[in-house]
Amino acid sequence: MANVLANSQVFCVISMDHLLLASVSIVVATMLFLIIFIKKVFSKSEAQYPRPPPGPWRLPIIGCMHHLAGQIPFRAFRRLSLTYGPLMLVRIGRVDFAVASSRETAQEILKNQDPNFAARPELVVGDIVFYGCSDVIFSPFGPYWKQLRYICFMELLRTKRIRSSASIREEETLYLIRDISTATQPINLRQKLLRMSNAAISRVAIGSRSKHQETFILVAREVIDVLGGFYAADMFPSLKILHVLSGAKFKLHRIRRRLDKILDDIVKEHEVKAKMNKGREVAEVEEDIVDALLRLKDESELEVPMTMDGIKAVMLDMLLGGTENSSAVIEWAMSELMRNPKIMEKAQKEVMEELKGKNRIQETDIVELNYLKSIVKETLRLHPPVSLIPRMCRKTCEVLGYEIEAGTRVLVNAWAINRDPEYWEEAESFMPERFEGKSVDFKGGNFEYLPFGAGRRICPGTEFGLATVHLSLAQLLLYFDWKLPDGKKPEELDMSETYGVTECDTRIKERAAELMEQIRSMSKDPTDILQTMNLVDSIQLLGLDYHFEKDK
Repeated sequence: MANVLANSQVFCVISMDHLLLASVSIVVATMLFLIIFIKKVFSKSEAQYPRPPPGPWRLPIIGCMHHLAGQIPFRAFRRLSLTYGPLMLVRIGRVDFAVASSRETAQEILKNQDPNFAARPELVVGDIVFYGCSDVIFSPFGPYWKQLRYICFMELLRTKRIRSSASIREEETLYLIRDISTATQPINLRQKLLRMSNAAISRVAIGSRSKHQETFILVAREVIDVLGGFYAADMFPSLKILHVLSGAKFKLHRIRRRLDKILDDIVKEHEVKAKMNKGREVAEVEEDIVDALLRLKDESELEVPMTMDGIKAVMLDMLLGGTENSSAVIEWAMSELMRNPKIMEKAQKEVMEELKGKNRIQETDIVELNYLKSIVKETLRLHPPVSLIPRMCRKTCEVLGYEIEAGTRVLVNAWAINRDPEYWEEAESFMPERFEGKSVDFKGGNFEYLPFGAGRRICPGTEFGLATVHLSLAQLLLYFDWKLPDGKKPEELDMSETYGVTECDTRIKERAAELMEQIRSMSKDPTDILQTMNLVDSIQLLGLDYHFEKDK
């Protein structure tokens, strides 16, 4: 009996040990199953929802603003991309920017997923200065923008119109040459290029040289300056009071009023001309771009009606791009050539040999000037008109393994890509020869070279602008030998980009002083009251006030 009891106790102990071991095994197996299951779930989740791009560390409220302080944005973004990669997320204020800094990311955004990134962010500059974003640059992606794009390519800037305006560009570049040839001291080439470019685009866009040329050039410089900055009201969209505190809204409305006076005057002149030409055959009337816009406004075939604000916004795009961008490219090209005398000598030799025996240069002659065209390409590589190409993500998507949320603003750093040593040998050097015998063009098909953007939002005025640049540069090289003033050496020429409005403010003050002096002399012997009042209007267009009481 005792033996049976002992055996029972042993059996019970063994059974308990087995039960405990089985329980532990079940718990361990369950935990392993849960770990594997959770890991798979998270793996699927990560696959479905990729992580956002990396980016620099942020501070409360201002985000990454401290990383950009005191630097030109596209330079700061390139520096940051060396640490955080070709696609990074940078928060400025309360707004996220996905910054693309490589050929691969640019191709993904501007080509492979172009429809999803064809939107533009809504900015206070576009809303106020560009008439409620009703122009080609700022208008949101949709039927109206598609219609404007079609009008630009098929009506306003079609190849036939550009070719037929060749004589205008030839005349204006000759006027430039004559103006320079009469100078008896060092010239301000920038001012002369601005006037020439504005005259050329004005004659095509509005049918004649603008009587508002000087004022428009000054206002255009201000518009370019405000386009290049980050406004607090845009970076903190929920804080509307920043419009008032920063003074941005006041400044932008002041620019808008000055533009209104110029553009309204042009439109009124064309409306009067249209009434006078009513009933005449279309072929008898020489139609400029404003005429075409007014005609389209009156046509009922448009899907989205054209408004007067829309017309003025498109006019502003044309006049602004044709004035500022063309002159800036020519100025950069001449600066690079003066820094590289051997390249200038080679270019002048080509121009002189190709045009030997001709009295004047015509646009058809440019076809044979291959080295000159390479110089323009190299200039645009180093100094693209648009350094940061702005887009906006319409729907949440994946770009090279990273998630870009809907509404994220996107900046393609064309300046950085154009100078990337991975794609360009001696990327920081001016070497036109790199383009000889290569098929790299301006049409946005080469994503290591993006001077005018790419995809649906590529600049529609590229062909017209390049025609002006090529012809002007050929004329300047043919008729003059160039050197820097005051014995300055080529390597001493400052090639750093400017950023701000100091220069613009100085030019406004200088122009205002000239106008005020004219008024003072005329008010003493007012033989032409109308002319005096026109001068007062010109001062007010500069954003300044003038009262005759000041001269009493």
